[in-house]
Amino acid sequence: MGKYIVVHAGRRDDYQVALALAEQGLLECLVTDFYAPYDHPLLGRMLRSLPATIKSRLDKRYKPGLPSTLVKISLMSVFWQMLLSLTKNLKYSTKKDNALGYAARRYALRRGIPVLSMNTYAKAAFTDNPIRPKVLFQFHPHTTFVKNILEEEMALNPASVKSLSQEYEFSVPEEDLKNLTEEIHLADNIICASSVTANSVAAEGVPREKIAVIPYGVDAAKFPYKAREPWDGREPFRIVFIGSLNQRKGITYLLDALQDMPDTELHIIGRGIFDEEMLGRYNLDIKIHRNIPLEEMVSLLHGSHCFVLPSVVEGFGQVILEAMSTGIPVIASENTVAADIIRDGENGFVVPIRDAAAIRSRLELLRKEPEKTRGIGDAGRRTAQRLSWEQFRKEIVNYLSKLN
Repeated sequence: MGKYIVVHAGRRDDYQVALALAEQGLLECLVTDFYAPYDHPLLGRMLRSLPATIKSRLDKRYKPGLPSTLVKISLMSVFWQMLLSLTKNLKYSTKKDNALGYAARRYALRRGIPVLSMNTYAKAAFTDNPIRPKVLFQFHPHTTFVKNILEEEMALNPASVKSLSQEYEFSVPEEDLKNLTEEIHLADNIICASSVTANSVAAEGVPREKIAVIPYGVDAAKFPYKAREPWDGREPFRIVFIGSLNQRKGITYLLDALQDMPDTELHIIGRGIFDEEMLGRYNLDIKIHRNIPLEEMVSLLHGSHCFVLPSVVEGFGQVILEAMSTGIPVIASENTVAADIIRDGENGFVVPIRDAAAIRSRLELLRKEPEKTRGIGDAGRRTAQRLSWEQFRKEIVNYLSKLN
């Protein structure tokens, strides 16, 4: 197996794809927009001496095991990012993405090394590039697929229009949408983290044999297990929801499921879009936690009886694996990674999208047969243990080794 050039902006998936290759000596370079060279003798010392507020941001842009000598910064992408930050004009976002893709293509042509590109950069990286295989990592469902589902949701649930209209898919420039479609057809092989994302690519006419599903992993040390005692009815039955408070996450279907359910407490751990108006018509015991530290989130998971994520569409749903790692029973919709990793009623529950009755039936089961809580939660935890980031990296390398 030969080396690859990886390209993406930011700390995409905590640098796990580039790290997978670097660990095996198979990373030619990572092309990106910034990387903190903590491993450099002089620069690393300087960076570590910066104020804590700055250093905490830099910490996220370095990954032990991924040496800065293997990272190439696209200065043009930095330039376009600066203009984007100053003007908020999305055309500069397109230019930034293209700059990263072009930089990866230049390295590929110069060194005769194939490119593994995250989506949004692949059109520029793959066009007029004869070096194969051209591998695309589609980390998000195709924009058209998501937009169609969200438009359906707005028609079914007019109250959701305000929050859903803020979603990325409704602000994508036409040029970007064209590029996102073209890049999947330029790729020789496509990796997706879930079947939902794979389905969105197949819906654009990509043959199934070109698509592989490799689920992400979880850092179990950050989401430690805690054994749970069965709910005895002497305290509220506590349910946790984590994510944006909007209809993309299917929040009203959870709220509908909880109507008139006694002795129930819903904890909403919110981040991103937060449309509290969606809660207005519900008379429920709801506790809202916004932008809380990781430790507090884990504590809430440890002290609750069920985690629910009823998303109408989700590229993966990392919080599902994180919750499973703590041992809490999980209920999640079929339009998440749950369809790939959960066997309904064994290590969690999978429900159809837009089905409040299905959510309620699983909640009632856990309330009426509380002894199931630990068994299902423990089975979910074992699943999360298998789906470690180490396993993800191993599967990435194994898959790439089989490509011609």
